[in-house]
Amino acid sequence: MSVPVARKLKIGLRLNWICYIGLLALFVVWNLFLEGGSITLWVLQTMPLLLVLPGMLKQQYRSYLWLCFILLIYICASIVDVMMPGRGWQDGVLLVLSLTLFFSAMMTSRWQRMV
Repeated sequence: MSVPVARKLKIGLRLNWICYIGLLALFVVWNLFLEGGSITLWVLQTMPLLLVLPGMLKQQYRSYLWLCFILLIYICASIVDVMMPGRGWQDGVLLVLSLTLFFSAMMTSRWQRMV
């Protein structure tokens, strides 16, 4: 017994927004409230994610595909940072959020084309 595509899409969209907002919130906390952060780094970290926001608000499947490509940069950087000794909790949270967002965005774009 399979779950209808419309229900999967609804769950995927909800998970996308939770992880997307979580990533943006992580960058705010990381750069504006913890030591070692800067506003310049915050802008550099959030600008690529904000590029796809208009398309995500319109629920265009291509925006979710572009988000997957953008997230590959965050995933590669966070894997390297997680493996380095002495790194903070932020790197682990970044890896989990970006991987979850990557998979949910990939599947959401597929489900959007099926509906």
